[in-house]
Amino acid sequence: MLGKKVQSIDNEFALLHELKEIVLDFIREIEQVNFSDNSDIKQLYNKAKEIETQLISIDYIGKPSNINRLIEITEKLDKKISDIMVVRIPRFRAVTVGEQSWEDMFKSGGYMYQLWQYVHLYKNVIFDCFDFLLFKNDKAEWICAVKEGVTNTDVSPFKLFDFQGGLYAMAVSIDEDNENIQKVENKVQRWIESTNFELDKDRNVMFNIPYLYEDGRDIAYKDIEKGLGYKQMQRYFPIKLKEGI
Repeated sequence: MLGKKVQSIDNEFALLHELKEIVLDFIREIEQVNFSDNSDIKQLYNKAKEIETQLISIDYIGKPSNINRLIEITEKLDKKISDIMVVRIPRFRAVTVGEQSWEDMFKSGGYMYQLWQYVHLYKNVIFDCFDFLLFKNDKAEWICAVKEGVTNTDVSPFKLFDFQGGLYAMAVSIDEDNENIQKVENKVQRWIESTNFELDKDRNVMFNIPYLYEDGRDIAYKDIEKGLGYKQMQRYFPIKLKEGI
């Protein structure tokens, strides 16, 4: 059994070494290209096609290869160095604005603004953050965790409810970057399929921005944004163990 595992590791390192040589060779070609010369550009294009053919047709360690070889290698690495975290969000009492349109949520004086009038009643749940925005088909529901003793009267006209919490696969995306958000969501979906978890369809995908900066309460928010050059957005995918696990 150990011998098979060692052989598998050796095979993967061999694949990576071969891939490294292919990539470095292509980089050297790019470095020599005169982009004002159409013949050089055509030569670079032909080289790219040659690499594509190489990935499609060459056998690796006696196994047939195809164009997905590169994806296969990187996905194997992803499983070993995962950038997706499984977290448990505890149960908490929360205020909800109910299901609303995205436009009504974010317009001037909209539900987001109204929720922020009660910020003194909120408590942190995870990553120094007290709020979550839940996807509800073409609408959304914004919820905020409240402190002990808060009543419906305190948050009127909104209502309180018990958020059940649970396990979530969490990944980081870039706020307001739809392309990045879609890539992250696709990656999380593939990752879930590779584990003993499955998506819990009885709960909603949700997101928030960690370490909220509100009236100078949490300087980490601004430091993180300055360091990265963008706002982080945490995306939470509800998961549960597959039956029989």
